Amino acid sequence: MIKTFIILVAVIDPIGNIPVYIALTSHKTDAEHKSIAIKTSCSAVLLLVASFLFGKYIIAFFGIKMSAFKLIGGIFLVYISFTMLSNEKNFYSFSEEIDDKEDISLMPLTFPLFIGPAALSIVIIQSDEISTQLERVIILSEFILAGLLIWITLKLSKIILNSLSKTGIKFIHQIMGLLLGSIAIGMIAEELKILLPGLS
Repeated sequence: MIKTFIILVAVIDPIGNIPVYIALTSHKTDAEHKSIAIKTSCSAVLLLVASFLFGKYIIAFFGIKMSAFKLIGGIFLVYISFTMLSNEKNFYSFSEEIDDKEDISLMPLTFPLFIGPAALSIVIIQSDEISTQLERVIILSEFILAGLLIWITLKLSKIILNSLSKTGIKFIHQIMGLLLGSIAIGMIAEELKILLPGLS
C-alpha cells in the first residue's frame, strides 16, 4: 500500500509541476488561484477513484490481460521517469495559448498534468491486486491524501518556488524520476516472469 502511494506521488510530482502551474495561472487573481487549487485537487481525487473502481473492467472489456497491461504500464513508467530525469516531463502538459478566461482546473491541470496516463495505469493495476475491503478503504484514503497534497502544493506554490528556487524544484523532480524508474524496473521484471516463465 505504501509502495503504491509512493509511486503515485512520484508520478503526480506536485512540487516538480509548480513551474507549469505558475505559468498557467500567472494572470489569475488570488480568488481564482484558490478556486483552481480546490477544483484541481477534487477533480484529481474523483478521477483516481473512478479509474480505481472501473478501470480494470474497461481493460477486461477490450480483452487485455492484466499481466500484459502491467508490463506496458511498467514500461510507460520507465519512459515517464526518463522524461523526469531529463527534465522533459512537460511534453504533454499544456499549451501556452490557453485563454485567460478558460477553466484550467480540469484540463490541463488535473489531466494530464497531475493525473496523467501513468497515474491512471498505476491505479488500475492496484485495483486488480487488492483482495480485502480494508485494502480498498486504504487505497481510497491514499487518493484523498494525494488530493490534499496537490491542494497544499498549489495553494503554497509561490512560497515553495521562492523557498526552493527552480534549481531546488528541478532536483526534487529528478529524485522523483529516479525513484519512479527504480520501482518501474522492478514491476517490469515481475511481470516478465509471469508472461515468460522460462526467465525465472
